[in-house]
Order: sequence, then C-alpha cells, then structure tokens
Amino acid sequence: MGELPLFLRLQGRLCLVAGGGAVGIRKARALRDAGARVRLVSPIMAERSGLEDVEIVARPFVPSDLDGVFLAFAATAEREVNAAIAREARTRGILVNIADRPDEGDFILPAVHRRGDLVVSVGTGGRSPALAALVRDRIAEQLGDEWQFVLDIASALRQKSLTPSSNTAYNSQVLHRLLNGGLLELVSRGDEDGIDRLLAQIAGENCSLAKLDVSVSKGKR
Repeated sequence: MGELPLFLRLQGRLCLVAGGGAVGIRKARALRDAGARVRLVSPIMAERSGLEDVEIVARPFVPSDLDGVFLAFAATAEREVNAAIAREARTRGILVNIADRPDEGDFILPAVHRRGDLVVSVGTGGRSPALAALVRDRIAEQLGDEWQFVLDIASALRQKSLTPSSNTAYNSQVLHRLLNGGLLELVSRGDEDGIDRLLAQIAGENCSLAKLDVSVSKGKR
C-alpha cells in the first residue's frame, strides 16, 4: 500500500486521543508538543504527568468527543471501541489512526528524531514500529547538535540569496560543497573564522556568518 509522508501543522487544532494507556498518553504528549489542542478521553489514566495542557475527559468515548476534531487517535485497549471510533471519525471526514490495527487506519506515525527544526522520520508502513525506531536511532547517532547550525546557515543562504548561482544550482551544489569542505567539523569546533573562509570560497566573497546573521559557538547556542 502506498503512503505519502507528510509534516502536518497542528498549531491550535483540536485532536482527539481515545485511550489513557501508555500508547494514548505518548500520542497525547506528541500532539501537545506539536502545538495541537488535545482532548484525551479515557475512564482510566495510566498517568497524568506532563499532561497539564491536555483536556482530560474521564469517561469512555462517546461520538460527541469528535465534535470539532481535526485528527483522531483510537488507542484504547478494546478492539471494538477502536473500530467504532474509526467508523464514527470517517463518517465525519476525520482522519483516524488506529493503534492496534495501523494498516486499517488513515495514517500512521513514524519514528521521529529531532535536532531543532531538522526532523528525521522513519516508517515501515506500520509493519514493525520497533524496526523503525531502531533505524531512527542509528540515524540519530550520525546527527550531532552541529546539524542545527548547518540548518541555520542553509536557511539563511536560501533566504538572503547570497549565493552567486541560481536557486537550483544552490540546492544541488552549494550545500554539497560546503559539507564536503568540512562545514560540520568547523561548526563542531566553533571555528567561525574557518566557516567564514569556507562560505566566501564557495558562496561568494561577500558571504559570512555576520551577513547571514548566524552565530556559532562550540556547537551550542
């Protein structure tokens, strides 16, 4: 089955999580961290820590819990309840994730690793979340904090259009040459003079960290 990976902007949108076990709480926290308004419905809660901004409804799911909802997550311990939530969500045109039958839902959540705004996600089509997490962790080992600063530089280059080439040439060549030129190592060392020399060599004589309004200090802000 084909899938289209997406990054959804959930700021201020209401999302429902039905189920107060470990899976439901994990999804509620992830949604909250993404800026969503979260409604967590469950008669029993495994824990409440870290859910201060979440609307908790301490009872079993009822169809009206889906009123005004953008996304729904069926994560109860009951197969019949999850199926009922999915049916009701679909009658309302709401996309639903089904924790115990991910292949029957409208979307699945990948294993995610974040370095600031740099996000890596790994999926297996729901076949093996454990393998997705393992691959994510292997990738994460290669992505140190310096990648956040590389993103800052790449974003500033793109926004300020300081490279002498066209956008197409910049996307395909300039970042590749900066990385091959040792940008990661220079950022890790906090070598701003070295970064400025590399930027001038590859992105133009007038290009520098000051011009880009980016500051690097030993790989940490």
